[in-house]
Amino acid sequence: MEHDNTVHGTSGDRMTALRRETAAAIDAVATRPVLVEGSPPPDGRDLDLIAEPDDVAAISGRLHDAGFVRWGHSWARFGEPGAYGVELSSTERWRTSEADASALFMGAEPVPGYRNLVTPSPATVLLLAARGNVTRRGALTAKARRRVDGALARQPDAWEMAGKLAGPLGLAGALDLLHRAHDADSPLRPAARVAGLAGVVLRDGPVGAKARVLLGARPRRLRPAVVSFSGLDGSGKSTQVTRLKSDLGVLGVASTAHWAGFKGGSQLRRRFPALDRPGPELAGERDRLVPSAVRGSRVGTAAWVYAIVLVNSAALWRFVLVRPRGTKLLVFDRFTPDTMVKLDLHFTRTRGLDIRWQKRLFEALSPTPDVGFLVDVSSDVAYGRRQEQTPEELANMAELYQEQVPRYGLHRLDGTRPADELAQEIASTIWRSLP
Repeated sequence: MEHDNTVHGTSGDRMTALRRETAAAIDAVATRPVLVEGSPPPDGRDLDLIAEPDDVAAISGRLHDAGFVRWGHSWARFGEPGAYGVELSSTERWRTSEADASALFMGAEPVPGYRNLVTPSPATVLLLAARGNVTRRGALTAKARRRVDGALARQPDAWEMAGKLAGPLGLAGALDLLHRAHDADSPLRPAARVAGLAGVVLRDGPVGAKARVLLGARPRRLRPAVVSFSGLDGSGKSTQVTRLKSDLGVLGVASTAHWAGFKGGSQLRRRFPALDRPGPELAGERDRLVPSAVRGSRVGTAAWVYAIVLVNSAALWRFVLVRPRGTKLLVFDRFTPDTMVKLDLHFTRTRGLDIRWQKRLFEALSPTPDVGFLVDVSSDVAYGRRQEQTPEELANMAELYQEQVPRYGLHRLDGTRPADELAQEIASTIWRSLP
């Protein structure tokens, strides 16, 4: 599969051509039926497939050769004409001691124009939805409901047909839970969902298969994956955050973006106004970062910097741990590396304090990015774009950012390159690097 970047037409036309081209290449390399779970090509924002193991290997190789990059079961291609993804899973996930996965292909119909791509029967649509419903711990999404409704419209007795196939696959309990969730006037209460998940194990079927299905309900991670963008003001971080959010949305990856700037302890100072009560020698002077009560005291100043470290670490963890349900990826415009830069800038370089132990504490306590980027521009370029800081301050920060590259394993990017090129490199790097 080769891409002709000179193809003319609208972006939508080029995306449709890419979808057709990708599907045709997969169809050509497959040797047996490949199940298309969602919308068949060229419709849909991505392509969801289930294939035999040998075909999974062959399709994966073809996608790799075509410029797609892999994250788990997901393959994605970035750049012109936009992000496009392929979800590729193996029938091995469905095999049990009592059945292979051939039941999934019963009644499947060929996708017009393709030799091996097939769409599932209504009964199989219900089985697919049942397994996904367990993965979401009993929550039925609007998208899943539409698919179930569509299957029942095509075949009113689809529940009965699916029930005959579900037992040997270990999905009898999962199908019951889906049926209840679909027929309920409102989302199932937590107790009903827990009971339904318990039924996944208690119903008939191979024990190992039922356990495997139930394990799909466990949280994959204690927190979402974290991607961070660091750099000087004016480097282009915010632009890349926006571009990445857009690509993730196209690929169906739920993400949340945050700006996590440095916390100077203003809330502590408002809560304890005595901290800013000046002594006679400091009358009329106010340091925006160090309260008057501790200035001039080495112990007091050191303690205040420790407090700043704790405030910033807690704020960063709050962003990571408190997020909308279903978020798979957190995208940060500024994160732990930027706070480390500000600690050094404000307390070491500007005020001449020795904060090595406070920095070590911050490094130990604070969350680190799974994939971090330094959008690197010179201080002159940054000042030319935004004059919010002095050239001297920007020069100091530029040096400090270079120190964060090995500390946090940041990917250094040339922030003067075209934004489209950077966006493609960023998305591809994330897809290759995420755990």
